[in-house]
Amino acid sequence: MSWQEIVRSLAHHTERGFDRRRRKRVGVPVIVPYRGFGRAGELMVRGRVLMEKRITRAREAEPVWRNVLNAYRRFQSDEVEGAQVRATYRDAVMEAITDEEGPFQVRLESTLVDHSALWQEVELMLSGGQAPVTAHVLVPPPDADFGVISDIDDTIVKTGATSLKAMIRSVMLSNAAMRTPFEHVSDLYRELHADRNPLFYVSSGPWNLYELIHDYLDINGIPHGPIFLQDWGLDESTLITRPHEEHKLAQIQAIFEYYPALPFILIGDSGQHDPEIYLKAIQAHPGRVKLAIIRDVSGEMRDRAVSAIVDEVHAAGSEMVFVEELTPELVSRLR
Repeated sequence: MSWQEIVRSLAHHTERGFDRRRRKRVGVPVIVPYRGFGRAGELMVRGRVLMEKRITRAREAEPVWRNVLNAYRRFQSDEVEGAQVRATYRDAVMEAITDEEGPFQVRLESTLVDHSALWQEVELMLSGGQAPVTAHVLVPPPDADFGVISDIDDTIVKTGATSLKAMIRSVMLSNAAMRTPFEHVSDLYRELHADRNPLFYVSSGPWNLYELIHDYLDINGIPHGPIFLQDWGLDESTLITRPHEEHKLAQIQAIFEYYPALPFILIGDSGQHDPEIYLKAIQAHPGRVKLAIIRDVSGEMRDRAVSAIVDEVHAAGSEMVFVEELTPELVSRLR
């Protein structure tokens, strides 16, 4: 075993020790449902069981102290291991047990999926008998023209992901109502969505920010979709997180494989390797990407590198556009 593996293993077991101590705290376990995804005859229901933290869901600006407190509570989440969750949808019932980080995923097989509705409602209940909560699961309708896979930071919300200081300020000092949207983004995404084309949001951010992102979409009129984030913590293979590019590319490929007949549009920015990631996805899945859209948030040197990637995308038989703003006029590129 290498010294790096020894350090990772020790860090992992140390974190698990802290987690076990936290879980002895008194509180009420709650289900936090994540928007899921499905297809004909199948629903994938996702969520997490945590000790209730009393995080306020802001619809307007709030004092800095409250935002900092909420941010602290998000990142100090107490996961509930071994919780039994029952998922019920019409003719389908399935149970799952949460793992050590509290998440669960349930695969429901149903012959009664309503394909006239984009979102299906699944009831989730803990074995303790608490009131059920509703999870929403997206099932693309038969008339969907394409799916959209979008980045989040610096694509639909001004985060300053290329600056650690700006990103920390955005996450710690603001709430969903205070985060700054890019102009025209909601118009473009609604135009692409057209009440039938599914949207998926992929980010290397932590699951702790899920409700913040969900509320941001809601407040700014951006269509909802399943959000794919990742765990930030210590395990025996990584000290902090899965590498950004590796995580995003894996999620994109998983979505492609789950919906093999659906073409896609990819939307991202030039700040965090989205052009490189999308190029790899296009090369690995010929003919699946109708258009890749990259928002320019970088300097001149980076712009030259992205322009070269645009040429590689065209050589691979797809199209990538490098633009200053995401506007509804970009939809014309699909015609």
